[in-house]
Amino acid sequence: MAKSTMVTDHVNTLNTLFSQLTVIEHKIEDNERIKILLQSLPDLYDQFIINMTNSATTLVFNDLITAILEEKNQRKNKEDRLASSKQAEAMTMRGRSTECGSSRSQSHSRSKSRNKKNAKCYHCDKKGHVKKKCWQLKKNRDSRGKDP
Repeated sequence: MAKSTMVTDHVNTLNTLFSQLTVIEHKIEDNERIKILLQSLPDLYDQFIINMTNSATTLVFNDLITAILEEKNQRKNKEDRLASSKQAEAMTMRGRSTECGSSRSQSHSRSKSRNKKNAKCYHCDKKGHVKKKCWQLKKNRDSRGKDP
């Protein structure tokens, strides 16, 4: 469940409890409701609580609920923007890896075609090796003691 939904449910539950207490004639003052609500918010709302308690001289319970729900909406919008930017980044990275993968597969296929069986020596014109590993060239070096 999303955190924003949890805060909304929490505020609704508190309102229901306060209403039920009012029905049984146990009145809770507005400032007590505010304290209960602020103390029961998740830790993510600590900065919000500090801002609300420091900025307002007197808080009204209904105004506080409105402010909490606005804060929740802002947080949800921020989460949605972050999620969509991460998704876009993932799509971009996936596209890049596909491009890189296709160029890699081409280079791999090229290197497979140049294996030792298909290699041709420039010294003796035989297949199966290159000049660096040429048998005849090695024989000539051994017999002469130096490069031809």
